[in-house]
Amino acid sequence: MLAVDRRQLLSAAALAAAGPAAAQLPMRRPAPLRHDAVQSLIDRYVADGRVPGAVVALVEPGSQRPQFVTAGVTAFGGTAKVTPDTQWRIYSMTKPITGMAVMQRVATGELKLDQPIADIMPEFRAMRVLIDPAKGLESREAARPITVRHLLTHTAGFSYTVAGNGPLEKEYKRLGIQPGSVPAFLQPGDGALPDLQVMALALAGLPLVLDPGTAWKYSISLDVAGALLERLTGQTLDKVLEQQLLGPLGMKDTGFWARDPARLAANYLWSAPGTTAPLAKPIPISMLEKDGFTTRPQLLSGGGGMVGTARDYAKFAQMLLNQGEFGGRTIMPRGTARLATSNLMPAGVFYDGSNGYGAGGRVTLFDTRSNNAISNRGWAGSPAEAYGWGGAAGTLFMVDQVRQFAVVLMLQTMADSRLQRDADLAAALNADADGR
Repeated sequence: MLAVDRRQLLSAAALAAAGPAAAQLPMRRPAPLRHDAVQSLIDRYVADGRVPGAVVALVEPGSQRPQFVTAGVTAFGGTAKVTPDTQWRIYSMTKPITGMAVMQRVATGELKLDQPIADIMPEFRAMRVLIDPAKGLESREAARPITVRHLLTHTAGFSYTVAGNGPLEKEYKRLGIQPGSVPAFLQPGDGALPDLQVMALALAGLPLVLDPGTAWKYSISLDVAGALLERLTGQTLDKVLEQQLLGPLGMKDTGFWARDPARLAANYLWSAPGTTAPLAKPIPISMLEKDGFTTRPQLLSGGGGMVGTARDYAKFAQMLLNQGEFGGRTIMPRGTARLATSNLMPAGVFYDGSNGYGAGGRVTLFDTRSNNAISNRGWAGSPAEAYGWGGAAGTLFMVDQVRQFAVVLMLQTMADSRLQRDADLAAALNADADGR
């Protein structure tokens, strides 16, 4: 029998995973993933005072047995140590969860990727597009309808209040169309957060900033995907996610508010609201949040509203790494899970110039492990087909089918331009993966 190099074997397994030939490969389990460099990384973040604490979950294929690496405490000046069950604001790491819930409905045939969302939400049937986004709200008829694919990949043509301050974004603010479920960062004059269906109706009455399917623009689209699920099922988004994903995966500590606020880690802002200059001492977000993330919110934000634990999110990552299977159960059909974590972008459209985008998360199109350049919303150092996304408070996850592992990073810090989280984690993972 010919000797098979470990790296070649893993690559071959990943390439053949979707076909019957996979069963014929001479498979053997990889050695346990090392975590020396990952431990050193979060130890350094704590020692340097960037965060009070952090936890990383390292996940390998098969049954659920993640390795957890922890450092520090849950708040500056506190004594409670970080554990896998510490709760964190995951913000935009809500997007992959919502995206997978939509893909589950694609698997059942209730939705199709290229189906106009107006089939379920008729208020979006006659959308218009801004003529000059910098000057005003004058608009023209949209070239094509918004589809389910567009919602999942940020190509629907919507915007975000964090992605600009033009006339359209100002209307979003006036109507309370904000990222996230917590009114922590509302400014004077901003409207109160609506519920999800009211938000969707308000969006449908405004122009788009781009024609659907023409470009990637970070936006409110995964919130609209949550509203679509509500309309499709006749249930609120929290119940939809509980029935489809959180319950079957045993993610009991993940939701739109913390059931046990005592386990919610402190979050910190490293620049004053409305500025970018770094502070010498961070501001606790709790001063702005009031009761945020501790009671059921008005807006169930499928794009940025959830809290969760490393233990819980490791289960979600495990399911995706296992291509839809978890604990002997099929949570998503294998083909659907592979499709959801592959590039779903319209032809000719890229995220960040050279990356793809799946259901709520970035997809690496090229092996970047020899590339030291780092983009503003992705990270170098990943093989092709890696899928993942991060959150505004520093959380991050990635599923790597080539090297057969997934990673979940939980910490809480916002607007810290000095923290090179993406590049640092990629370097640590590469060091540990190469040292298996």
